[in-house]
Amino acid sequence: MKLSTLGLAALLSASVLALSGCGEDKAAATAANESSKVLRVGVCPGPYGLMIEKTLAPELAKDGYTVEVVDFTDYVQPNLALESGDLDANLMQHFAYLDNLVKTQGIKIEAVTNVPTLGMGVFSDKIGALADMEQIRGGQVGLPNDAVNLARALRLAQELGIITLKTVNNETQASIADIDQNPYGLEFVPMEAAQISRSLDSVVIGFIPGNYAYAAKLDYSKALGVEQVAEEIKNVVAVQKGDKQMHNLLLRVVHSEGFKQALEAEPEFAAFTRPAWWNESAAPAQGAASDHSAATGSDASAATEEAAAEKVAAATAQAWAQAEAEVAATGDAA
Repeated sequence: MKLSTLGLAALLSASVLALSGCGEDKAAATAANESSKVLRVGVCPGPYGLMIEKTLAPELAKDGYTVEVVDFTDYVQPNLALESGDLDANLMQHFAYLDNLVKTQGIKIEAVTNVPTLGMGVFSDKIGALADMEQIRGGQVGLPNDAVNLARALRLAQELGIITLKTVNNETQASIADIDQNPYGLEFVPMEAAQISRSLDSVVIGFIPGNYAYAAKLDYSKALGVEQVAEEIKNVVAVQKGDKQMHNLLLRVVHSEGFKQALEAEPEFAAFTRPAWWNESAAPAQGAASDHSAATGSDASAATEEAAAEKVAAATAQAWAQAEAEVAATGDAA
């Protein structure tokens, strides 16, 4: 059957449109694939954005990922953004805080693993050592006002001999009402953690979480005391609950020799307490997984990734069990 000139033109036009549509679909798919390789990771003021950029991002680049660090000014929004899918992960909170958030608010995120963490510091512009406490008798002491970090600060104050607590066995729920002995007659004032470093001219002592002390460029060598970071207080990488792919990826990368070596090479992180798993063997490198994939196909690659994830998951199991036991032993963190 012969086509008229008009019919032929219509057919050619339809073919061009079809090819154009296919091209646009392919371009859209490519763009979507490329955008999926950008990981948005939320952080709060402190050293963890730098940790991501200097130690995690280079390792993730080996898997073809680009990391975008997203800054927040409080502890609440990074978790809401992660739960809603605006972030792929965050690194800005310790295990006890996240555990409490999940239990009390039902937020659907989960910890992947913990990382080297800078402890809470005790700073003063009024005295240079705890031996001079008598000079600040009756002064105000700044404490973080969120429940977990408030209890953490009070525990540290007790360890330093500044106060004693009535509830020795329930320190993660301690409040100002639990102070037993206060030999220097200090007034303890809860305030936003970010405000304490800016209030050192008005308070005699400030208990400042590591994130905020670091952001304020406070010198830890001049601190009156520094927290020995317990496992449940070490900062964690968190992802959406059920996001197994992201969970496995970040678990493997954080436990890689490349991440460890990069962090150890940075003097910036020398004072950070290492996690309990730090000296465990790392997962296989991504290069090995990629070579295996080329030889045996995508199914084998997936199996290799799964095996690597299982290996590093086993390496963290003991640390998580310790952290969970410590939280459970003192009740749900308030």
